[in-house]
Formats: sequence, C-alpha cells, structure tokens
Amino acid sequence: MKFAIVPVKDLSKAKERLSSVLPQDVRTDLAYAMLEDVLSALKGSRLIDRILVVTMDRNAIRIAGEMGIEILEETEQKGESDSVDRASRICKDMGAESVLVIPGDAPLITPEDIDFIAGKEMGPPSVILVPARDKMGTNAILRNPPDAIPSRFGHDSFRKHIEEAEKKGIRIEYYENERVGLDIDHPDDLKIFASKESDTKTYELLLSKNILGKISG
Repeated sequence: MKFAIVPVKDLSKAKERLSSVLPQDVRTDLAYAMLEDVLSALKGSRLIDRILVVTMDRNAIRIAGEMGIEILEETEQKGESDSVDRASRICKDMGAESVLVIPGDAPLITPEDIDFIAGKEMGPPSVILVPARDKMGTNAILRNPPDAIPSRFGHDSFRKHIEEAEKKGIRIEYYENERVGLDIDHPDDLKIFASKESDTKTYELLLSKNILGKISG
C-alpha cells in the first residue's frame, strides 16, 4: 500500500518570510488555503491508498477532518524531520509499503503530479525525490520502505537526502516538476504563483484580498 503524509506545523504564525508583502492574517489564511489545495490533489490521486495529515494545529485538524482525511495528531513537535519519521514508522506498522511526503505549501500540485511520482516507485529499498524550485529543498520524497532513509528536511535537504541514500547504497532517482517544486516561502515564489492563473483555493484567496495585482506587478 502507498501512503501519503502531509506534515503541518503551527500555521498561526506561518510564512514569516512573506512578511514584507503580506500581513500575518493573510499569511495564515494563505497557509490554510495552500494546505487545502495540496490535500485536494492527494484526494484526487488514483495511486495513493491512504492520506494522513501529521499535525497539532487545530485548524489543520479541522480542515483534514472536513475533507475526510486521516489525522495523526501530535502532542509535541520537535521539527519536521522528526514528525515525518515518526509518522512514517506508524504508517509502516499500518501496512504501508511506501510513503510519499508532500509539503502543505505547494498549491499548484495536481493529482496527475502525485500519480507520476507514485508511479515511478521502484522496489525496495529505493527513494524518489522532487526538488524545490531552488534545488535546495525537497518538495516530494517517496521512500520504499517508509523508513529507507532518515528525513533531513530544512536547509539544503535535497542534497542531504541524496547523500543519505548514497551512504546506504540505496537506489535513488529524482524528477523536476515546476508545480511540485513551487512551494510558497518567499516573495519571489508568490510572484511566480500569482502569474499563473489557477483553479485553486490559494489563487481564489489572493484574488479575494485584492493583492494579486500588487504581487504580480
């Protein structure tokens, strides 16, 4: 079985690096809108058997519950890598042969993108990666088995994940995808997103706040 994990931190003070272009209330609304878009894409996948949101954020729990998505509720968060690795072990115990980790802030991702990654899965042990737009972050990682390598999310995680696989002699492949790779962290990311009209909650939110023109301009 193929599982998908979406780790979500406390979004009430999310996206501080966008503070120069968006006030906090809009940044928080943006974070939840992006999460909905990612979860919608995962729900539309044909190849993912189960989806789990890993979080202690109450609104994220509510959103996932309303969408019929399973929740692994945390009582503490030591960091994204720790959350993902604990959740991956739980998924393995639940029968997962592989686990796909997707960030909650890549709103352009589509069900077809998810199925492309899932469809590239190799036999164990193996790792599939999709880098962030800057080739520094990791915006998708598919591990078979779920604990094939430890998570190294954070600065330069794409290189670190490759190094972890090479260190263990595990087969690894990576694919670039502009939709998966566009996580919205910086003003430049937001400007790129604003230039691509899309049928997403995120685009709808920015349009409703009358800030699309300011961003793209």
